Amino acid sequence: MADQPGVVLADEVGMGKTYVALAVAVSVLEATGRANPVVVLVPAAVAEKWPREWQVFAEHCLPPGHGLRGSRPVKRGSDLLKMLDDPPEERQHLIFATHTALTGRLTDPLIRLALLRQATRYDRDRDKHRRVLAKHAHALLREPRFRGAAGEALVATLLEKQPGRWKQVWDRGRPEDPLDDDPVPAALLDAVSGLNLEDLRQALAAVPVYRTANLEERLKVARAQLEWALGEVWKGALQRLDVRLPLLILDEAHHVKNRTQLGNLFANTVDERGALGNMFERMLFLTATPFQLNHDELIRILRRFHGVRWSSQAARERFDDQVEEIQNGLNRSRAAALRLERAWSRLEESDAPQVASAATFDVQEGQSERVRTAISAAAAAHDELRSAEKLLRPWVIRHTRASRTQRRDYHPGRAILDGHDTGSGLTVEGDAVLPFLLAARAEAIANLHRAGKASPVRGYYAYGLASSFEAYADTRAQRIAKLDDLETADDCTPDTSATAAKDQLRWYVERIKAALPHDTVDGWAAHPKVAATVSRVVELWRRGEKVLVFCFYRETGRALRNHISRAIRREIIDRAAQALGRPADDDVLAEVDAIAERLLRSDVSGYDAFRKRVASYVNGLDDETAQRVQDVAVRFMRTPSFLTRYVDLSPSLTIEGLLAGLDRGAPGATFADQISAFAAALAQQVDKERDDVLNALASIQTGGIRVSSEHFDTAEHSHDREVLLPNVRLVNGEAKPATRETLMQTFNTPFFPEVLIASSVMAEGVDLHHACRHVIHHDLDWNPSTLEQRTGRVDRIGSQAARVGRPVVVYEPYVGGTHDEKMFRVVKDRERWFGIVMGESPDSSEWATERQAARISLPPALASALTMDLATPVGP
Repeated sequence: MADQPGVVLADEVGMGKTYVALAVAVSVLEATGRANPVVVLVPAAVAEKWPREWQVFAEHCLPPGHGLRGSRPVKRGSDLLKMLDDPPEERQHLIFATHTALTGRLTDPLIRLALLRQATRYDRDRDKHRRVLAKHAHALLREPRFRGAAGEALVATLLEKQPGRWKQVWDRGRPEDPLDDDPVPAALLDAVSGLNLEDLRQALAAVPVYRTANLEERLKVARAQLEWALGEVWKGALQRLDVRLPLLILDEAHHVKNRTQLGNLFANTVDERGALGNMFERMLFLTATPFQLNHDELIRILRRFHGVRWSSQAARERFDDQVEEIQNGLNRSRAAALRLERAWSRLEESDAPQVASAATFDVQEGQSERVRTAISAAAAAHDELRSAEKLLRPWVIRHTRASRTQRRDYHPGRAILDGHDTGSGLTVEGDAVLPFLLAARAEAIANLHRAGKASPVRGYYAYGLASSFEAYADTRAQRIAKLDDLETADDCTPDTSATAAKDQLRWYVERIKAALPHDTVDGWAAHPKVAATVSRVVELWRRGEKVLVFCFYRETGRALRNHISRAIRREIIDRAAQALGRPADDDVLAEVDAIAERLLRSDVSGYDAFRKRVASYVNGLDDETAQRVQDVAVRFMRTPSFLTRYVDLSPSLTIEGLLAGLDRGAPGATFADQISAFAAALAQQVDKERDDVLNALASIQTGGIRVSSEHFDTAEHSHDREVLLPNVRLVNGEAKPATRETLMQTFNTPFFPEVLIASSVMAEGVDLHHACRHVIHHDLDWNPSTLEQRTGRVDRIGSQAARVGRPVVVYEPYVGGTHDEKMFRVVKDRERWFGIVMGESPDSSEWATERQAARISLPPALASALTMDLATPVGP
């Protein structure tokens, strides 16, 4: 970074890019004498994570008394500017802000008031307009503190004074509500001084002076005009900011590959200037998926480095020349890779034995002409790739973890049932056969109607059905099931504009509806993939393992939560009934609760004995933290979920029998071991991080087996047939941020929840690896990077899998003989080609997927040799 504007850090998922970035930030701060802060822009979903990671980094990686300060998450641009405006002795050295902080609307009422004051500064009717503004400020700016005579007087005084004195004025006028900081950044006012504020003045002039019958309507119109004018002034002011900072760190940098609001912030030309343009000396971009990008997109990301403050025009031109050279090299590499892909696609099944063991690019005697052509194309692609790699290496750093095959144990298709990979998918049987056949036929008709169209085809008729009956029902009702993807699905809506096609599809859709199993719990739970996922989750639950389940459709997520909850509830009742010699009904749970109460009531000796045993596992903690862990353990051990699995349950169960349950399991994986590992992790955490985890555990519902919907986020609720278990939870795009944060923290502990069903909102930037090593990709994806991102939530440095010396287990179920199986075949083929044909956007059209599903597999040795190596050299 000494000689170029920026670097892309693209290490594999789970390798600690956050800590590398923080180390770079501290190095830059020290090298620049801490004169100005480093800004870290992060997605809103991980806004809380970065400050926590900074606290851990500072405690473990910096010397005592280092004095560096990190901010809380900043979610508004006005707050970011205020932090930059702080005096050096108070300023934060690292400012963590969300991607949307500088793309959202201006909502700060005092900054809005300051902009209005600026607009009236040289107005001939200044006094009149300011009186009107003071009178209606509470309504125009939606600020209740400006209401009434006292509020009007305060606004009038503020308008008379320079914004630099507003804090003093405010604190005198509202001593019960003092300001923490100067409300209006000086840099913002400097930026506004050169703007044309005529639109703002005209909007202010439209504010009614006198109270009339239609005052509220006129205020509404004036407020709308002011909102627009203030928005334009805010954007203009951000573009004119004259702030000089040493470093910007951008997390999940693939979000700036296109000209989005976030991407436009980096504009830095004579014709266009973004809010971040010309502000930073250097930039560090983080992304785990560089090969997911079209190579033109990667070039666009590199061009975002244009946003730095250039030392000279010559430096900028040199950068342009370097990027153009990289682009040309990537173009040549991609062209060679596409020639290889076409040659490889021409291979026939009879050629498979000749290429299966190929480990070099040497043409061998006896090979068919097709094989010789493909191997020669591979050699040419290898040469071009090495040339492009040399050009790209200074700009993109990527390390991957070794021994991936040893770290992970994959179970595709029907292997989710018994662990044996037979190369086949789940079978469709019984009443489900006809709906799947009809869906395949409907999709074929839709594809024929779409033949020759440029947009990709995604088979929502077939894919929704392959996910769950619930998802298909929602697909049918909504045309496309509601998705949690970040991209919109509008371009994928089945085009059935032709009358004939509409009629045919309508006929099939109605027949599929009629052919579905009865809309009952057992009927829809019998879906082949749902049944397989539920069965595997229950089996892992029996063994005391946590499970992370990813799905694509929201209705599938809700369905899985219900079906899994119902199955575990049934299992708990059956186990309790067998152990206690009682009928298998809800009444047996009352007896389990009575046993827990008898042994762990706070006024009995067993309670103290149990806490004492737990205390022996957490002796590395301070007394207060140890007591809190004991409290959590007692709450969990009282639940039927624990008592029916870990304990030899009986009516005469003693405290000794309960304590024995803590040691049940494989060495290193008993519940006692899990508590010890949890305590060791707590001991390594900083105070706030530790408090957050323990507070989350204290708030999480354990509730035995009887809980009500009010204990859960509304996003987890189903429309009917709802069964709620506190140890089975759902997080999708509708979940509240606070719910997501709580469930992320508690899932990383030995306690509840034990099963987490997640959508794409949990597939990026979150850590779920401390207590889980099993992942089920209930719904697959065309893009192998999506699956890698999901699996990377549990396959990370410091994972539970590494701690117990066992692999991360990945289940990839698919329904055989359907689009689901085709998706599996294609995504696995693409996984090997992804780093080779860098920039090949996944094509989901029927023709493309048929071709890729039938393609001869690329030998692992050649795939490895044809993948870019962008790791930094290791050595003296």
